[in-house]
Formats: sequence, C-alpha cells, structure tokens
Amino acid sequence: MADLYADHDTPQERILVLGEGRLVDVVRRVLDDCAADVIHLRAPNDRDIRRALTPDIDAVVVISRDDRLSLRLALVVAGVRPGVRLIVTIYNRDLAAQVRRAVDNVRVTSMAEIVAPALAGPCLGDGLVAVSRSPEPGGPPRGVRAAEDGPLLAPLSPRGRRLGDRARANLASLLHPYELSAKTLLAGLLGFVAILLTEAIVVGLALHEPPMKALYLATRVIVTVGPNEAIEHGPGWLLPFSTVTMLAALAFTAIFTAGLINRLMAPRLVAILGRRTMPRRDHVVVVGLGQVGLRLCLMLRELGAPVVAVERDRQADNVVRAKRYGIPVVIGAGGSRGVLSRLSLQRARALAAVTSDEIENISTAVAALSVREDLPTLLRAGSGDVMDETRALFSIGRRARRLPHRRHAGCRRSARVGSH
Repeated sequence: MADLYADHDTPQERILVLGEGRLVDVVRRVLDDCAADVIHLRAPNDRDIRRALTPDIDAVVVISRDDRLSLRLALVVAGVRPGVRLIVTIYNRDLAAQVRRAVDNVRVTSMAEIVAPALAGPCLGDGLVAVSRSPEPGGPPRGVRAAEDGPLLAPLSPRGRRLGDRARANLASLLHPYELSAKTLLAGLLGFVAILLTEAIVVGLALHEPPMKALYLATRVIVTVGPNEAIEHGPGWLLPFSTVTMLAALAFTAIFTAGLINRLMAPRLVAILGRRTMPRRDHVVVVGLGQVGLRLCLMLRELGAPVVAVERDRQADNVVRAKRYGIPVVIGAGGSRGVLSRLSLQRARALAAVTSDEIENISTAVAALSVREDLPTLLRAGSGDVMDETRALFSIGRRARRLPHRRHAGCRRSARVGSH
C-alpha cells in the first residue's frame, strides 16, 4: 500500500476501501498504522460509492476475489471520479491489461501477486523472507532479508538456466521420462533401434557386407519392404535369428505405436523435451495450482528456478494455463508419498504447499518430510491457530522420533508457515 503515499508529503489522507475479507482487514490495519483516514464499504452498491466518493477522497482500493466484481467496482469509481488514484485486485491478466488501458491512474494487482513474493523468497534461499520486484521497469529483482533493524533489500540476480543445464535436463528427461505414455513411446523406439542395429551388425558380419548395405538389408527385412535372399544362402543359424529379430521388431513397433497414440490422445502435461520437461535437480515443487500456486510457479521460473506443479484436479482451469506457460504439471494428491517420491525430492531445492485447504497443506508437508527430513518446506495457512497447531505438530513429530539436538534444529528450519 506504499503506492498510496508516493506523491504526497502529508500522511493524513482519506482512503476509500471497497470489499471484504482477510486482505481487506490487513490493508485497513496497514493504513491505520500510516495515520490514514480510512472509509470502508464492505458490499457497496453504485449509490453507496457515489456518496462515499467525495472530493476529499485521495485514493480508492478495490479488493475482491471475484474479478468481475472488482472490474465493476473499478469502472464505477472511474466513472464517478475520473483520474482518482485507484488500486484494484484482478487475477486474470488479460482482464487486468484491459483495465489498465481503459482506466487512468490505476494500479492493478492480485492477491496471488501479493502472496507469491513472500513464498518465493524462502524457496530460493534460507535467509530470504521475500522477493521484491524492482520499481524500475525491467530492473533486476531484489531479495528481502530479515535484520535486527528491519527488512533489508539485497541484490538478487536472476539465475537463468545455461545451455548446458538445459541440455542435461532434456537428456535426463529422455533417459528417465515421467509419464507412462512417454516411457512406452521411448521403450518402443529404443527397442526397435536396438533390434535394427543388431540385425545390421549380424548380417554384415555373417554375409561379409559393407556397413551401409548391411543396414539397408536389415531395414528392408525389419520394416517388411522386401526379403533378403542372401540370408537363405548364409549360415544355418542366420535364418532363425532373422525370424526372431523380425518378430521382436514387430512387437517393439506395436509398443511404440501404442505410446505414440497415447501421447497424441491424452493431455500431455509433462513433455519429453523442451520447457515442460520434469526437473530432476535444484527445483521447487509447488503443490496446488490455484491462483497463488500459478503465480508462484511463474515468479520462480522468472528467477531461474526450475519448477514443477502438483494439482489434484485434472479439470482445474490453471492446469491448461500452466501448460500454455510451459510449466510441467503432475496430476495427483500432494499428500501422497507415492506422488512425491517420483518428483526427485532428494535433490529438490524446496517444496511449497499452497492449496486453499490448510489441512491438505499440512498433510503435504508431513508427507514431504517423510521422504526427505531436511527438505525446506513452506505452508500456506490463513489463521494464527492453524499456524500454531502446525508448529506444534512438527515439534511433536520430532520428539516422537527422539532426534538428536543438531538434527532437531535442522527440522525446525525446514518447516515454514506463511500466512495469506
């Protein structure tokens, strides 16, 4: 809310706040601390807004989880007081761009964009509490570190992935694909190539043919273009060997075809090559692909951290958006140890449980720590009671396992609880 005071020397300003919810309560407390005169309307109609928008109102804040309601309230405010400083929460980026073009002196943000920097910081480093975008367009991001005198801004250079890192990631994805359809496709292809090369080598050695001609003859036989008459006049064992290789090639061709059809017909949320390959090292696992989860994935990728999202609902709207943005998505329950064990948590940088269900976030963190005890884990929680109970839960778990003191401290740092 620092934008509300960017152009004014006097702290005593009249701010009109429209909306209700936890974020509205937080905004009101911050504005009260800044000695602002706050007027709050929880569910205003057009007449209420016209009455409240007196000439002495310096700025208007519109907060709502419904983009359509935020848009309507913002247009009403702009119609009554054109040019008034306006801050509005809109999640949809296309809709936000239209509002910026249609309304003067507007700042469009979203609750997800407000929460994501606080979650991205601890994912990138143990000493970071948040990530701050540069006030200058195109400027480098900065990290926020806790200090005795208050938060400190430190340079945070984007860690772009080098060409070698991308090549290794693609190679690892080829050798160890994640989805079953990709494994079937790769197994059929590698099996067919292996049979073809074996047939070519054996035919070349047995019939004393040059390598290219041996490969040509083997290809003709395996793909059933035509027979190789020389095999009938070769050694006695060559004919049954060729029969076996043709049958094996036919089987691998069927496997490859099945994998290819499955890849074409089913939703491909994790790619074999490219941006949506499954990261295997130094990555962040984000459980929950809601508004906060998607924004967190995009921010982490902008900062150069490989990321993979886990979402329970295959039909969720952001699953399609994540695919369009090039983010790999795994469908499954974040609290399932079987799902988490396939995400290379042993080499992951952090895990962030950011679903809208606080209990599911807790179960996800517990399951993740059962796979790797020292994994930095972040939770999204909204109430103080839930955060206190979560800290107590991890403390009880440590005492039950009778961990030594040094290990006890490490587990304490591994579990972080963030509010929204």
